[in-house]
Amino acid sequence: MREYPRHKTDYPGVWFIEGKALLNKRTKTTLETEKIYYIAYRKEGKLIEEKAGRQFSDNMTPAKASEIRALRKKGKQDSNTERRAKRKDIILLNTNRPTIKFLFSKYLEYKGDSLKGVRTDKSRFTNHLEGTLGKLTPQEIDSFTVNRLKKSIDQKHTSGSTRNVLELLRRIINFGVKNKLCSPLDFVIELPKVESERIEVLTDEQCQGLVEAWSEYPDRHIVNLHKVIAWTGMRPSEPCSLKWEDVDFKHSVIMKRNTKSGKDKPLRMSKEVTTIMMDQRTLLESEASDMRNSAFVFPRRDGGKRNPDGWRKNVKEICIRAGIPKSYRPNYCLRDTIASTMLSNDLTLDQVGYMLGHEPGSPMMKRYAKFVKGEQQRIVDRTNEMMKNKFQSQKEVIDIELYRTNNSA
Repeated sequence: MREYPRHKTDYPGVWFIEGKALLNKRTKTTLETEKIYYIAYRKEGKLIEEKAGRQFSDNMTPAKASEIRALRKKGKQDSNTERRAKRKDIILLNTNRPTIKFLFSKYLEYKGDSLKGVRTDKSRFTNHLEGTLGKLTPQEIDSFTVNRLKKSIDQKHTSGSTRNVLELLRRIINFGVKNKLCSPLDFVIELPKVESERIEVLTDEQCQGLVEAWSEYPDRHIVNLHKVIAWTGMRPSEPCSLKWEDVDFKHSVIMKRNTKSGKDKPLRMSKEVTTIMMDQRTLLESEASDMRNSAFVFPRRDGGKRNPDGWRKNVKEICIRAGIPKSYRPNYCLRDTIASTMLSNDLTLDQVGYMLGHEPGSPMMKRYAKFVKGEQQRIVDRTNEMMKNKFQSQKEVIDIELYRTNNSA
């Protein structure tokens, strides 16, 4: 390292060197050299020599440098080394500070591929939590902060959206507490009650319109994918993950891997579904090698796994052509239609659960029982039949004398 000659000043412990001047931020010009002032002092018996500042960029003078030296010598001002160490500690603290953003990143890292609905969680966090609570730790969040968040979401979204965002916040904090990354809240996040339950059942006319739209839509891969959902009730992510090794034509079984419940679930193939699968296999044979040799039943053009969000606009277009309202969810309305049709034709909730992949007693199954009129009526009729048997007399009272008189006659 180049050695610069030291130039003494009239102040003890203060000197300067002549070094290359920095660019003037205001004029964007620079001089060839400027004075760079240094100070020397002892602190706790240790000699410290450090820079006080530059002549032009810091407006440093020998007198100002001497004042800085006096303050640091008395311990009223940190040395350069101490200031750098504190800045480093602050950066480190902020890096590992248990903010909501930090906890969410750790939550995603911990859950990995096992987290269902990860894209939805990321979207809710980005749109509603990152800008408002992202930089705060759970200890810095109070009930008023959460209420402000709730009101801001309520202004533009449904109560269901508000509930989902608050539930995500609660889930993130609970994860942090469980893994000893943060302290718990000192209050309870109350989730708003959702009054309306969203069930979207297609009419017969809309189903016929869907058949016509399928026959006319140019992307046959999207059509086959949408048909599989319509005939099986799969969730949109399930056919995207479906591989040919999971399709057993011999035994007419599809194995749905890593479903929402985290389990692999077999589903019998109907004749219609078998036809769709065979048509998809034939369709892939005419494609480029990436698609033709892909392990997935419904691959992307490069042979990779499809993302449910990647073909949503295509399915939306199909639904619009079929006359289905834009407000309907293009894939979930098919699941609701299957459930309604099954319940209206005397199938049980357990059978609906098998078809759609719901666990027994799940909230969705309770919703179907509550909102499908055919099921409600059957519940009432069956209850009436059972109670009628209870209230009817089980034994007849026989008049013995009348019985003897009639028989003797």
